Amino acid sequence: MIFPDDYKQVGITRQDSPEDPIYFATRYLISLGQRITISRISSSGEGFMRAGQVEEVISSGDQVVEYPHVVDTRNRALLIDLAFGLCGGGVRSVVFRGPDEHITFVHDPDPSAVLELEVLDVSPPDPPWLVYVIGRLVESGVLGDLTVRFRHNILDLRRYGGDGVYFPCRASGLGRSLDSDRVTEERPHIVGCEVSREIFLATSPFKDHTFTNICPVTGGLLKPTRPFVTRCCRSERRGTITINGQSGMVVHWGDGPQQVAEAVRQLATSLRMSSEAEGGGA
Repeated sequence: MIFPDDYKQVGITRQDSPEDPIYFATRYLISLGQRITISRISSSGEGFMRAGQVEEVISSGDQVVEYPHVVDTRNRALLIDLAFGLCGGGVRSVVFRGPDEHITFVHDPDPSAVLELEVLDVSPPDPPWLVYVIGRLVESGVLGDLTVRFRHNILDLRRYGGDGVYFPCRASGLGRSLDSDRVTEERPHIVGCEVSREIFLATSPFKDHTFTNICPVTGGLLKPTRPFVTRCCRSERRGTITINGQSGMVVHWGDGPQQVAEAVRQLATSLRMSSEAEGGGA
């Protein structure tokens, strides 16, 4: 797969046989003449504008298609997926145009280059809070350069509804909660995290009860199948963790979008470095 690291590496010309000087950072040239040609190019000389020379024609003519819509050219996972869906039958390259008129391309797209991360969370709310925040980060382009795709692994708390059940707080909208209702059941069933149980025990220290731990980190109800991001209400657990043999990152329950973005970036960078190290040692 060829996918320029940055669209500043991609130059544009209207000539079939480019002769004009090129910007010094240009590594690829898209010729928009009578037919589209994508070339690998080198430059010589000094200064911002230099003499260019075509080193290799990557694809041309019917091998190239233009994506018909404006798209976020910083979202690398999206562009790989879109290009993969369009390639085949002789088509090998897809040219994309962004809202700022910058242009880039993907040649021989490889979906395996996209790192898949799992988001572990509980519902309600719908969407779960961490899913919502990461979705907004993706939409805003904050995570686009990481080439990541997110899968959701959600524990639906509705399955635990019934008589005698108390949830952590009324915000869930599921029924009786520890923050707004007296625990009057003779043997209540507490559905929540460890902190929820501690709150219950602080107010009802001698009351017999059953407990379902819904914490994604310690409850054991959510088992990641790939590297993951999740959240926990205990701040001391913030950081890297391994669950079910999978590497992950824990954010605090109250962390905002900036902290979540930093955690995702740290995890993705670490996984890439580990993969490269393993590949280099092979």
